Amino acid sequence: MIRKRFRKMNELDKVTWEVAGAIALAFVALFIATFRVSNFTSLFVILFSAIIVSFSVISQSWTRYFLLAVLAGILWLLMILRNDGDGLYRLLVIARFLLTGVCFVYFSTVVTQISQRSYIAVEKISKEREETLKKSQELVGRLSALIVVITAISTKATLKDVLTEGLKAAREALGADSGLIYSVRGESGEMSIVGSFGYSEEMLRKMKEKGIKDSSSCLACARREPIVVDDLLADDKCQSLAGVESGSSVCAPIISGDTLWGVLHLRRQEDAAFSKEEIQFVLAMTYQFGLAMERASLFEQVSMLAITDSLTGLYNYRKLERDLQGEVVRSKRYNHPFSFIMADIDDFKKFNDLYGHPLGDEVLRRVAEAIEGSRREADRVYRYGGEEFCVLLPETGWVEAVDVAERIRTAIESLTIKAKSLRKPLKVTLSLGIASFPDDSEEKSGIIASADAALYVAKESGKNRVVAFCETKERPLRRAHPDA
Repeated sequence: MIRKRFRKMNELDKVTWEVAGAIALAFVALFIATFRVSNFTSLFVILFSAIIVSFSVISQSWTRYFLLAVLAGILWLLMILRNDGDGLYRLLVIARFLLTGVCFVYFSTVVTQISQRSYIAVEKISKEREETLKKSQELVGRLSALIVVITAISTKATLKDVLTEGLKAAREALGADSGLIYSVRGESGEMSIVGSFGYSEEMLRKMKEKGIKDSSSCLACARREPIVVDDLLADDKCQSLAGVESGSSVCAPIISGDTLWGVLHLRRQEDAAFSKEEIQFVLAMTYQFGLAMERASLFEQVSMLAITDSLTGLYNYRKLERDLQGEVVRSKRYNHPFSFIMADIDDFKKFNDLYGHPLGDEVLRRVAEAIEGSRREADRVYRYGGEEFCVLLPETGWVEAVDVAERIRTAIESLTIKAKSLRKPLKVTLSLGIASFPDDSEEKSGIIASADAALYVAKESGKNRVVAFCETKERPLRRAHPDA
């Protein structure tokens, strides 16, 4: 009955009863050892019992029994010196002391083992709690990182912002020592590094110079699954990581639907540092990256359509107004000049009347290509409306602008347009007017009006020529926008 009840007790209750029983039996043994013994001998029995108990708690070796024998011998000598009782009496006292000592050794050992078991159990529970807490913190960190990426889907409008935020979130969630994020360019499959951390400038420069020309050479892209390298020194790895010779890495493709957007690469300094759970988390994160990048790409496409002329592919009048106003503000702040060219295809109405609008559209496209091909790298070309085009030339005075305009005029003059409906190639010419900031105006509307007035003079003076507004004696203002 007692055994059944003891088995049903929890571990703490069992330990309590075991310690209580050991202490009770020890005191019973001590009572037996000092029963009907002189006060002097009793004191030494109690003292020596305390010594053997203390030593038994500290040490679990056989030395305890040797010490017990030594203490029994000392007690025997003391009793002889004190002439305490006869030989039989002393023998009985020593026998009871030895029995009590053995009991104390055993009970002390039991209590020590119970205490150690309890300590180990508590330590185990503490470690389990710490591990659980650590895993919980890691999980919360990863969930927070996913929330950051999901937030980027709704708050970041550009691919660059999405990738920057995504890489930062991956770094914090997984504690990576270094990482890269690549973007894949459409059908060409060329991969370029758009974000990084942890790699030296020299290493990063070498990676960018080497590059990845075709995404099919990347295993993560080719297989559309994460590639884990447990030892970057010994195992096979991507060619772009040839200079990395320590740690472990994971590369995961960024996919949305059937579209490959990029690759996320993370590295740790330890070998085999990425667990299965962490790799699954990387996959969950790259899935969110894919959604974010798809959304950002669509947003950029829509934004580009809003500022692009559908026929020529040039920027439209809406984009011109925004850029021109920004250039006025910037030039005023830094006291820099800039110039503005307005160009008009000569006799364009005749093309439409004689050959029809399809050929007129072809003329517009070819002229737009020629102007775009003749501009400088910093210049921007716009379709102003109808057959009119504009070129914005940052940090350029009117003299230099005349040279650029002449180059454009010459390119158009040498242009020939062929069509099945034409007996011979069609020739096109262009008239151009130039206005400069701040000489001709310090306001956006004034710059447009001045360039338009110079264009009007170019038309009136024979067409196929360049006229700067500052060169005109009279400055008539015709109109400032295509709908006027």
